[in-house]
Amino acid sequence: RGLDIIPIHDKRSDNLEKSGSKIGQVNRQLRRSYDVNFKMMVINEAESSNNCKAAVKYGVTECNVRRWRAQKDHLKNAHSQRKAFRGPQSGRFQELDRRVCAYVDEKRKDGMPISRAVIQLKAMEIAKELNIPTADFKASLGWCKRMMRRNGLTLRRRTSLAQRLPSDFGEKLLSFQRYVINLRKKHSYPLDQIGNADQTPVFFDMPTPVTVHKKGEKSVIIKSTGNEKSRVTVMLACLADGTKLPPYVVLKRKTVPKEAMPAGIIVRAQEKGWMETELVVDWLKVVWGRRRWGLRKKRNMLILDAFRGHLSDPVKKQVKAMNGDLVIIPGGMTSQLQVLDVVVNKPFKDNLRKKYTEWLLSGDHALTPTGKIQKPSVRLLFSPKSIIHGFKKCCISNALDGSEDDVLWEEPAESHSFTNVIAL
Repeated sequence: RGLDIIPIHDKRSDNLEKSGSKIGQVNRQLRRSYDVNFKMMVINEAESSNNCKAAVKYGVTECNVRRWRAQKDHLKNAHSQRKAFRGPQSGRFQELDRRVCAYVDEKRKDGMPISRAVIQLKAMEIAKELNIPTADFKASLGWCKRMMRRNGLTLRRRTSLAQRLPSDFGEKLLSFQRYVINLRKKHSYPLDQIGNADQTPVFFDMPTPVTVHKKGEKSVIIKSTGNEKSRVTVMLACLADGTKLPPYVVLKRKTVPKEAMPAGIIVRAQEKGWMETELVVDWLKVVWGRRRWGLRKKRNMLILDAFRGHLSDPVKKQVKAMNGDLVIIPGGMTSQLQVLDVVVNKPFKDNLRKKYTEWLLSGDHALTPTGKIQKPSVRLLFSPKSIIHGFKKCCISNALDGSEDDVLWEEPAESHSFTNVIAL
């Protein structure tokens, strides 16, 4: 099975051409293995001369040369560093493999986590149904790994935690779309008077979960400032024409710091760092009310999620006083109808993490009395095509003639970040 036996004191091995494979074919051991690259060189030499000369030139036995020539078609299509063809590539129990893969596909479509232990248990269950003797099939970990490799399965790190959509997802989606369309037909909002806002937590420490590291080491350390739990809340907002409103930052402290804050942001303080009702009303006054035509109280529509701070009477009264219509996204539907969730929050966080990493690698940092890196200063530096698409994808600013109703199911051509430069 790919391992060839040759004499220990074979002097012909000294004649191995230096231009051969770089995998290290020459050694003094009893058993040797050869990769496809080396075998093809021997085959080419044997075809241009004969098997005996090729065996002498490359220090292998003549029987190996004959066998490799017979395997030439398989070797041509194999990876250049492959050394053997071990076992049937389709598996011994093909029906069992097929049913296990169907089970995995079905569960993963629902977002359910599947471990190798789950696969092994399911395989034993299917084996009983197919009357496969336990002596012939044990659903071992080795079988599980080979089965996964044969069928293109592998262990993956979670990329996102999917929100569970409500059972009446379709009904809520159509109801929301009809409500928004009726309001737009009634009041004819221009695109710069249709907005969406959302809060997102931003942590002082944002170390990346992966890093480049040497193979084989058991401990992989990623340096941080030790402030992984320290955070602020940022209220982001954008308009249907692609305009980005100033970010509203809520610090987790009793008072606003005395240090000067960069222009273009609004900073507030709250003991727990949350957007409570009073702060939502304040945001309406200092951010939403100062957008273009906001001071003239032009008719507008503001879309918010079902956060209880958005549903309070003071917030509703303030929106009404600003000649606005408040639209609340149904519970469980923010992953589909919240523009900030669809196209803004992820690139926003990605940019923050990138700037944090650059800051961490920049060199000298102030240290705490215990020797840790001091956390970054509490400030933000903010330096629209995807936002426009996002409003259409969330059924908010689509053409009223129905020509853009299918945008909900389309993927954006490219992703644009909410900010160009954001650093904590």
